[in-house]
Amino acid sequence: MPMISSNRRIQITLGLIAVLMAGLASAAPTAPQGIDMPSKAPTLKAPVAVTTIGQAPSAMMVRLLLQKAKIQVVQKDLLTPQDIAEAAKNPNAAFKTLIMTMGTSLKGMGGAGVNVDSEVTRCNALVAEAKKHGIVVVGVQIEGAARRSDESDEKSIRAVAPQSDVLIIRREVDNDNYFTNMAKKNGVPIIRAKEAADFGYVFGTLFGSPAK
Repeated sequence: MPMISSNRRIQITLGLIAVLMAGLASAAPTAPQGIDMPSKAPTLKAPVAVTTIGQAPSAMMVRLLLQKAKIQVVQKDLLTPQDIAEAAKNPNAAFKTLIMTMGTSLKGMGGAGVNVDSEVTRCNALVAEAKKHGIVVVGVQIEGAARRSDESDEKSIRAVAPQSDVLIIRREVDNDNYFTNMAKKNGVPIIRAKEAADFGYVFGTLFGSPAK
């Protein structure tokens, strides 16, 4: 994947957030053009925990879209296995879906006092805890090429994608068929969307509450 400068990544991210915020005001329930969903899409359940493996702003984007669809969601960028275990003690708060976003931000990781290797370790621990509680793990790449441009991004992707029960990606990041091949290898459904704002329709459909 081509290298993208830090400033350019920030500009792209701010642009994506602006698109998402506009979409929150006028999301349509009809399927967007360029979306690719399996004929029998999986059904996901709330409450949802959203975290970022790499401290990029994609977790916030996912949370905003889920909130628009009125889906119960908690975003915690440094979510721990202990958080999952603690939530499991309360039937009303126990997570049923864990969404982990892929792609890294060096600034975000620096601010959080972590690095990509510790994020990979956290990812593995979260998946192990999720499996203990029967939680569905969803891997999401919402920011597109801006978060698939260097080795840190690839480490995040290689940590999340192979362990996901469902993959939801921007179509543009699968030019090398990595995600397609991973989904086929593991026998998991993969959903591709053209634009970041299209994820609102995807989440609404999977959770049985299409955004309006």
